[in-house]
Amino acid sequence: MASITYDGQSFMLDGRRIWLVSGSINYARVPRELWADRIHAARQAGLNCIETPVFWARHEARQGQFDFKGDNDLRHFVELLQQVNMYCILRPGPYVGSGWDTGGLPPWLQGVPNIRLRVNSQPFLEACSRYITAVAQQVRDLQATGSGSGGPIVLIQNEHAWTCGHDELAHAYLGELNRYYRESGLTVPTINANDLWQSVEGEIDCWTGFEDLLSHLRQLAMVKPEQPRLVIDFKAGRSDVWGRELTGTRSPEAVLRRLAEVLAAGGQYNISPFHGGTNFGFSGGRLAGEPAAYITASSDRGAPLTELGRPGPAYSPVRRISTFASRFGRVLSHLDPRRQAAILHPGAAASRTLEGAGGKGVAAKDVAAVCAPALSVVHASGSQGGVAFVFGDESGKSRSQPSTLLLADGSVLPIDLGSQPVGWYLMDTRLTGRAHLDYTNLCALGCVGRTLVSFGPAGTRGVVSINGSPAEMEVPRGKSPLVLEHEGMTLVVASVEQADTIFFDGETVLLGIVGIDRHGAVIPFPEQKTFQRINSEGETTTHKVTAHAPAPPPRAHAGKGTPAKKSKTAAHVKLGLGEWEAAPTGDYTRGESARFATIAGPSSLGSLGAPYGYGWYRLRIKSSETRRHHVLFPGSGDRLHLTLDGEPEGVVGQGPGAEPEGSLQLKKGTHTLVVLAENLGRPSAGAELGQAAGILGHAWSVSPVRTEKPRLVAADPVDILAFRSPLWHVHKGDVTDATRMTWTIAHRRKTGLAVRIAPLEGPGIVLLNNDTVHYFERGTPSTLMFDAEKLSRGNNTLQVAMVSSTEGHAPELSHAVTVLECEDSLTAKAEWAFARWEPPGADAYGKPGRGGSGPCWWRCSLMADESDVPLMLQVEGLTKGQIYLNKRHLGRYWVATADGKRVPPQIRYHIPRPWLEAGERNELLIFEEHGGSPARCRIIADAAASAFGD
Repeated sequence: MASITYDGQSFMLDGRRIWLVSGSINYARVPRELWADRIHAARQAGLNCIETPVFWARHEARQGQFDFKGDNDLRHFVELLQQVNMYCILRPGPYVGSGWDTGGLPPWLQGVPNIRLRVNSQPFLEACSRYITAVAQQVRDLQATGSGSGGPIVLIQNEHAWTCGHDELAHAYLGELNRYYRESGLTVPTINANDLWQSVEGEIDCWTGFEDLLSHLRQLAMVKPEQPRLVIDFKAGRSDVWGRELTGTRSPEAVLRRLAEVLAAGGQYNISPFHGGTNFGFSGGRLAGEPAAYITASSDRGAPLTELGRPGPAYSPVRRISTFASRFGRVLSHLDPRRQAAILHPGAAASRTLEGAGGKGVAAKDVAAVCAPALSVVHASGSQGGVAFVFGDESGKSRSQPSTLLLADGSVLPIDLGSQPVGWYLMDTRLTGRAHLDYTNLCALGCVGRTLVSFGPAGTRGVVSINGSPAEMEVPRGKSPLVLEHEGMTLVVASVEQADTIFFDGETVLLGIVGIDRHGAVIPFPEQKTFQRINSEGETTTHKVTAHAPAPPPRAHAGKGTPAKKSKTAAHVKLGLGEWEAAPTGDYTRGESARFATIAGPSSLGSLGAPYGYGWYRLRIKSSETRRHHVLFPGSGDRLHLTLDGEPEGVVGQGPGAEPEGSLQLKKGTHTLVVLAENLGRPSAGAELGQAAGILGHAWSVSPVRTEKPRLVAADPVDILAFRSPLWHVHKGDVTDATRMTWTIAHRRKTGLAVRIAPLEGPGIVLLNNDTVHYFERGTPSTLMFDAEKLSRGNNTLQVAMVSSTEGHAPELSHAVTVLECEDSLTAKAEWAFARWEPPGADAYGKPGRGGSGPCWWRCSLMADESDVPLMLQVEGLTKGQIYLNKRHLGRYWVATADGKRVPPQIRYHIPRPWLEAGERNELLIFEEHGGSPARCRIIADAAASAFGD
């Protein structure tokens, strides 16, 4: 029976050290038919492990009904990894974050009485137990240990980012989850991603992040010397949000350098995401700590593998270092973390670097360096050899000056990074039984039998010493690597550019190709006639290219039934959009639809059977006078589209085009207010996890209250976790600042007050008349309601105490707080009704009339060819809404506000090829919120296309 153990160096499978070079692929964000392709791309990039989160909400959308079929077939995904001999890190949560709505927790949990999320709440734990058992039943025989010996699963992650400093609460919750894992038959080691905030007995503490990884992992080796170091969430990509222009992604050079820092510290890594995919349907959530940070449909800008499954800018650099890390895992897994000499930090600039020196001017025990400015050296060594990591300029914009390494025997080794941000140089390493690599100034890519592949900047002097015999060569320019024999080894010496055309296929090396498809076929360059293959014995053969991939179809095809223009390369292609038909929603916006059913009053969308997306509320309001009302919908979210007596009255809520309050002109008499309430994505993390959407309270007619100028007042600090727990990145005993920003509110009427707090650059506590009433996160708006019974007749004191310096936040605080008087509840006596939001029947569609301003459904046929070139829909002319293809929900789109103002950043939306049928049988359905027309929408057929147009 196999077992997985570990020590301070690495994991061990049946006593054999393994080195994890991992990347995250979210199977729930990729169509099932594309899983194998994405896994192959990861394997070809040098990864030997895939980490994947399990989104509870996908598998138990309805309480007690588990679904592990089709795109939810977790077992099949893990089996695909087994078929290609890759390891798997499984992240079942139950909370996983990852930008998913509610962090992957199913919304029905909120309807369970007395439940609290992510703590030892009995109702929550009981639900977690059932879920973990269901997951275990799918995969426990696919573990590398126990009855699943030989399976790919080597690690299980417990929860995610549980970073509250309340030890008792953590152990009661996380410890119970660990017990559930074991009792359900999940026996592989358990890891966490808590950055040392919390851990329970038996867990391996992992790290997350992107910056300062070398120093963090060195510290981790001191704090947890008995555990291997693993950066489980190496943040290579990022989530973009609607309404903000794109900011720069992490440069490929920065990604490469940070991965090298992890290896230099003796650490393993998981690139998150390697391929993030698409937020299909309503799965996208909201980022915590940022105002209105609703995540776009495209999930992985900056990931090495793009949304369409093609190599992104970071793919090749990631492939170089990951291929090295997996091919030389034997060396890396034996590095001794106790040998941590003083070094010049890679982030620092210095004219000279001395690695491992016992003092000024003293030669290093292993290797020292005389370096040009901004270079630093980390020499990691162990029983199977060592690696000298030389760090240079990560921008890649300037060429580093040549440097020299001083070796242990006093000899010198020239080093030239060229424009590379980092180089890694093997030393004292056994290649084969008869070949010992003494040192080299070329970066190793991989070794197969008697064939060693290395690379460096073109035109530089390369040195490879084997068995005490150095060989020198010039790193070749052009397209072809240099192949030579030395000390019984075949040396393949390539430039950095040539290294990206070298691939390993089992025990052979292929030179000068684009890649290898998942069926083992070579993918040549266009017009290429031959390529080279070198076997494990170092024998080189030349092979003819027998076939080339067909040329891709044209880039774009317009709608209105216009097929692709014929060309020499794609004369047969028929790809485009048919004529559009419209189904207006006037019967809903006027409140006339027979689908409206009476409800008791304000209710969340979830409680009305609509946990995702939209819902129609109808309110019959009687007004006793004619006046304009400023209307507040306290606690309601995320966006409320108001229609009064059939006329649009704007959007209340968050995000572009919305206002915090509405404005309604009511005449004396009865009015019909229809509200299309939208759940745009619940927080995926943070203190507001599980936040409800819909109309959660009565609408109030409000007016501003004048307050005195706020002042800073000294007061007792507030114990934060004593008020509310868990809260993230808060330690037990942490208190607020002893200074409070204070407003005095004169209030002598019998009405209530609403306090609106705009997003602030830090968390804090709100107090009313010295009672703690609310905790707010950084970047999160708040609306607090105080009825007359909670208020004093006369003066009331409202205070905000920031967790950091209140005085430092005083300028933004003075403008962030708005006090409103709740004059009258407009809906307390209204007649309430609700209708579910859903696509109309086929007979509802007809020829579109003149443009309108209200919500509308659109339908057309999509003509598809049989090519495998990825497709995207460019939604010109539309504003905001949903896209469906053949009854599958592609997801949200958002490109403009109701008045046509552009909403960045995404303009194109992925159409998965597997969801299409060749020909004209494909139905494209669009729900458009603000009356935009899809006449200018078009299909983009381009493997290099970006969802963001960059």
